[in-house]
Amino acid sequence: MKYIGSKNKNIEYRKRPGAYAIIKRKEDNKIGIVMNTTNENDFFFLGGGIEKGETEIEALRRELIEESGYAIKNIKEFDKVGSFVYAEDKGYLEVIANVYIAEFEKKIVEPIEKDHKVLWVTANEYINKMSQEWQRYILKEYIEKG
Repeated sequence: MKYIGSKNKNIEYRKRPGAYAIIKRKEDNKIGIVMNTTNENDFFFLGGGIEKGETEIEALRRELIEESGYAIKNIKEFDKVGSFVYAEDKGYLEVIANVYIAEFEKKIVEPIEKDHKVLWVTANEYINKMSQEWQRYILKEYIEKG
């Protein structure tokens, strides 16, 4: 597994495994990402932390329903990266990001996370706008692999 960014040796990081998805829309080759509506310069992949007792796929499905309201299909493993980050609400984290490519299937509920808005964008247009360095790395890999 590749690590993106560097670790500060003076900081203790808490491990946070997560499952994330690049959502593909076949009809126009756009991808779904999330914009934080309380900070419109905050863009990230759908997904999040894996809770105790969950598999990566169970966490991915739950997170996408919470953030978008959609069930997903055609889930394929893409990459796995680690990164050391600081999150205001969680502190210093060692993120272990299991990244998948998937498609929305159907909307099943209204999203729980009201400050998340799904945007349909071209990967090239948003590669340098993603909030986390590891997400910019993954999006670059996605573009290169076509």
